[in-house]
Amino acid sequence: MAKAQRRDQVNQRKARQMKAGRAAAAVKPVRRVQVTLGDLIAAAFDAVGGEVKKVAKVVSSPAMTLATGKHIVVVG
Repeated sequence: MAKAQRRDQVNQRKARQMKAGRAAAAVKPVRRVQVTLGDLIAAAFDAVGGEVKKVAKVVSSPAMTLATGKHIVVVG
């Protein structure tokens, strides 16, 4: 059996969808840039300060996965 929804729940959902739609329309198109794995590792070393374990953590982080579209696994 379907769960009944209150009228305000439906209105809140529609408001969130409208707000999300406006935000998505305001975003500029992203320019694709080709970056090598070596470039990513070098940038991570610059950002972290040269500690290998921290660099591995940054490169294999979920944020890096979202940014690159690839999951990077550091072995060793």
